[in-house]
Amino acid sequence: MTVLEESLSLSPYEPAVLAFAVLCMAVMVQAFLTAPLGFLKEEQAPGMPLRGDHDMFSFRVLRTYANSVENLPAFGFSLLLAILVGVSAAAVNWLAAIHVASRLAFWAVYYSGVGKVAGGPRTITYVAGALSNLVLTGMVLYTLVS
Repeated sequence: MTVLEESLSLSPYEPAVLAFAVLCMAVMVQAFLTAPLGFLKEEQAPGMPLRGDHDMFSFRVLRTYANSVENLPAFGFSLLLAILVGVSAAAVNWLAAIHVASRLAFWAVYYSGVGKVAGGPRTITYVAGALSNLVLTGMVLYTLVS
């Protein structure tokens, strides 16, 4: 094994990489679900601004998918940087698990329409995912400057 291969070993980070793969799969499943769930009743039109509000299931489906697509790259790049700069594998694995669990919970809560539009379970799950990514990125910055 070369020094480069040894320094880029993903073994300690396998749980985090697995979590990211699960999240990627979930977003791809969401992508497939947008057509039948978002457009089947013709409440929404592809390529057009969303109509209605959170009371409409099609609205929630499309908003959830858009939110997932917006958050996936930020988490993916933060995770990649954390691995590359050598942030503690235990911390990275835990933060990745928290992030993915929060994103999946966000999806379930948003799809179901449970709680208030703001300040309810949806907000809590979103903030948990955002904070876990923020901490992960902060650890990358700390590792780089220390």
